[in-house]
Amino acid sequence: MRQGRPAVPPDADDIRAVLRLTTNRVGEVDVAAYASGGKALYDALNRLPDVDGAVDLVNGLLRETKAAPQLMRDDGAPWHLHFGMPGPTGWLAEFATAVAMLLGSDDVERLRRCEATRCDDLFLDATRSRTQRFCSTACQNRTKVAAHRTRSS
Repeated sequence: MRQGRPAVPPDADDIRAVLRLTTNRVGEVDVAAYASGGKALYDALNRLPDVDGAVDLVNGLLRETKAAPQLMRDDGAPWHLHFGMPGPTGWLAEFATAVAMLLGSDDVERLRRCEATRCDDLFLDATRSRTQRFCSTACQNRTKVAAHRTRSS
């Protein structure tokens, strides 16, 4: 579930949009390969607060994708760091590296699961007080309305 709605599997256009936003490297899209890679990363993060279990899965992904830092330059752009070649394996290497950096940092405690009843989203709590409970205002509002209706009846 995503914000109270059934999760819809991504199509090729959805995947291209995410790649454009996150890596700026859009190549051929194999929906099944991206879906299995995304599920593997979600499964790793789903193990939290068991950081050791999450690390085991992420380390496996890093080995499987042969993630390695390398400098690349797109046409007219400055050199920048990537951790995999374009394609499903490169995308998974990039995201597995990002998750590994998060798991190895003090900020891992900021990764939370939304407390809304019908939401499985994960989010990073960016509040100073570290008290964020919901991934979005939609989930927060839905939960508060449900609590109000329960109290009123």
